[in-house]
Amino acid sequence: MQAKPARAFTFEPTPAVLAARARSRFVPCPVCKNEGSSYLFHRKGVRFVRCSGCGLVFVNPTGAQLRNYFDIEAFGQHSAPKDRELLQRDFESVLSRVEEAFSQREGRSPRAVVAAGRTLAAFADGHVAKRVGLRLARATDAAFEALSTTGDVGFLDEALSAPDVDVVVLNELLEACSEPAAVLEAIRGRLSPSAWIVVVYANIASFPARMMRRHWPRFFDHKVAFFDVDNLTAMFFRHGYGLERQFAMPTSYTVGYALERLDTPVAPVAKAALSAVGASAVDAQVPTGTHVAVFRQSAVKPGGAEKLSIIFPVFNEARYVAQVLEALIAKQTRIDKEIIVVESNSTDGTRDIIRGFEGRPGVRVIFEDKPRGKGHAVRTGLAAVSGSIILIQDADFEYDLDDYDALLEPILQRQTSFVLGSRSLGLDDWKVRRYANNKVKGFLLNFAQVMFAKTFNAAYQKDTTDINTMFKVFRTECLHGIDLECDGFNLDIELVCKLVKHGYAPLEVPVNYVARSFDEGKKISFVRDALPSYWAILRYRFGE
Repeated sequence: MQAKPARAFTFEPTPAVLAARARSRFVPCPVCKNEGSSYLFHRKGVRFVRCSGCGLVFVNPTGAQLRNYFDIEAFGQHSAPKDRELLQRDFESVLSRVEEAFSQREGRSPRAVVAAGRTLAAFADGHVAKRVGLRLARATDAAFEALSTTGDVGFLDEALSAPDVDVVVLNELLEACSEPAAVLEAIRGRLSPSAWIVVVYANIASFPARMMRRHWPRFFDHKVAFFDVDNLTAMFFRHGYGLERQFAMPTSYTVGYALERLDTPVAPVAKAALSAVGASAVDAQVPTGTHVAVFRQSAVKPGGAEKLSIIFPVFNEARYVAQVLEALIAKQTRIDKEIIVVESNSTDGTRDIIRGFEGRPGVRVIFEDKPRGKGHAVRTGLAAVSGSIILIQDADFEYDLDDYDALLEPILQRQTSFVLGSRSLGLDDWKVRRYANNKVKGFLLNFAQVMFAKTFNAAYQKDTTDINTMFKVFRTECLHGIDLECDGFNLDIELVCKLVKHGYAPLEVPVNYVARSFDEGKKISFVRDALPSYWAILRYRFGE
């Protein structure tokens, strides 16, 4: 019998396989150099991981030569005139907000602004661009490769050498760099100490990123690193910069371009159908997860002095206020502290007690002419802080002051900018409300706490256990660009919602809690406080 010829095996590698073969060098976190990371997903053969130290999402392994995605024309993006017009309009909006922030802080408009990264020649033609003296630093393919692989920022030398440069805009530039910290240091060394650095970046803590996960269009294989506000701020802090403000970048797309960006099989079919009826050029502003972070030289240097500002709102707390305030004054903290007492014209003698604390070292007293609610008192206190970290403290003994150290430590170590002291972190240690005389109210309050957290987590794609906690601790800079408006207890919810919408992910720390009863002076009301607070979760998620 004649033997069958041996089968010839032939393989045609897919693009994903080719991309994976080109990447073989495993690297530590580009920002904090932590060796530990957790696998997230593959996309087009590229492996994405999350650093176990700072939370940075980055590509690992690396090795392939990256394509110059700064060159939008060569990359084939925004090729239609309408798409270019929208891109320029959105960039002009960013420049306008940066100009406003700079003018408010420095008392004048910036003399010149340098933009680098994903730029178009058309950017310099806009009205705002001309007003702020926008100059573009465009990177050739060779310059992009040097920047992304070795951190060489030589292509910026000429633009940054001018003495009138007040602002540098890094438009999706740091995400291309395998050594973003080294790039930041190199840029800092070329700037005057008074110059601002503005970073336009894809925020992995944004709602679109959390909802779409691996299908988020901002995840693409030509980038190296993906930041959130905490690890970006921590990196800048280590180089002497503080966060001035952050905001979501307005992003406008035509329907046709948006469908091009979607990684789904039905997108081309949908685009063809819309084009047939002339609807593909319709445009709308959409949330994409692109954020803008504005940095300036910080008054608090790495290893420098920090200060805790404790806001202490008081109304009709004659029974406990003196004891709590004395304990607060005596409390030893790792950093200096100031106590800002806001007394809201109590009717039970509390105001007279507070007068006795005027002039005490580290205590500032603000008297309101009438009670307008806890939220109003807290907002009054926020306007008076001088510290780098803020903590809100009620005038009763429901919370343990000894938890301050655990609450402050993650912020002092720059692990996060926002901490919540959770009363229910872990079912085996839940600090429930137990009211011997009114078990129904206790059950309802505990049930409401769970529902608040679950609704918040569903709406904001978070995993918190207690957003109603009094213990909210955050860096003062987190409030830049945030307008608080609530006067009642719903400020607690407004504060959390707006901080999260601005990209600050809360880190929870378990805290001690002993609930006081309504007979002991608890003031919260289901109708007046709980319902508006619950509505605020949805209002601030889908409004504003």
